[in-house]
Amino acid sequence: MNTANSKHTSFSLVSKNELPFHCPPKEAQKWNMHPKVFLPFDKEGKANCPYCGAIYKLEK
Repeated sequence: MNTANSKHTSFSLVSKNELPFHCPPKEAQKWNMHPKVFLPFDKEGKANCPYCGAIYKLEK
């Protein structure tokens, strides 16, 4: 998973190899975890975590 930044939004890129995807990701620090939640991606390939607000986007 790679992190990309833009002026207004920060998101993490998710490879299709990582599906089904969950937040927090496998590499997240244990002290910073919330309950694991599997995220559905919308038609545009975006998903938001309801716990921490992280934004994920599928790589093309």
